[in-house]
Amino acid sequence: MKTVNVKNVSIGSGMTKVCVPMVAATDYDVNTQIRTIKKSKTDIMEFRADCYDNCFDYASLDKVLEKLAKEFTEIPIVFTFRTKGEGGSMEATISMYKELLKHVIDTGCIDLLDVEYFADMEFVPEIIEYAHANNVYVVVSNHDFKTTIPMERIVDRFKDMINTGADIAKIAMMPEDGSQVVDMMQAAKELQECGNETPLIVISMGALGVETRTAGEMYGNAVSFATAGIPSAPGQIDVEALRSQLEMIHHIICGR
Repeated sequence: MKTVNVKNVSIGSGMTKVCVPMVAATDYDVNTQIRTIKKSKTDIMEFRADCYDNCFDYASLDKVLEKLAKEFTEIPIVFTFRTKGEGGSMEATISMYKELLKHVIDTGCIDLLDVEYFADMEFVPEIIEYAHANNVYVVVSNHDFKTTIPMERIVDRFKDMINTGADIAKIAMMPEDGSQVVDMMQAAKELQECGNETPLIVISMGALGVETRTAGEMYGNAVSFATAGIPSAPGQIDVEALRSQLEMIHHIICGR
């Protein structure tokens, strides 16, 4: 398995890493969330920019990014603008989305960038190349808040996402029943068995999918998302509780 080594964190090896999203609408909220996240037992922090009211005011956005870079010197920073179509909080045209991602890369303040796989198929390889040229890793992601596609299609989608040059591939879907949760885990396991080298993030959202967040190391989930106050997606659990569960699973696996 290839690993994504950022600061002191190795994504894709060992225990599933914990990522806490920062969901902050105002500058006051940003400061509050920074303090909360710094106190938490997280490995990675994600700035959910679509939740920040001044996201497209680049002067305000840059101040936030500079503050995050200053405050999180040892913790990798992921920049994510989740579009409305994939569960985000803010509307944006494709041109706005492209410009935003390139601008954020240019600031030099982030370590990883989330790029939505279906935002613009031609744009994805372009932004990956641009990010890599500026020493930024890319998480290529896809989210469905309504249902979960069949296992074979999950595998194929992951393969297509990996072929874009993604450093990490992420799929998060909403299960309608327990069998779809199993499909998500089985898809990740099948990719492992086929020799996949790219770290995966595999999430079944909501209450049904909690197992994918806590037992991910058993089937190849590299990162699990937790909350330190305000969740960014259904089913996220408290960061301390999640880390406890992940450590328990890790000890079981290492003790085999």
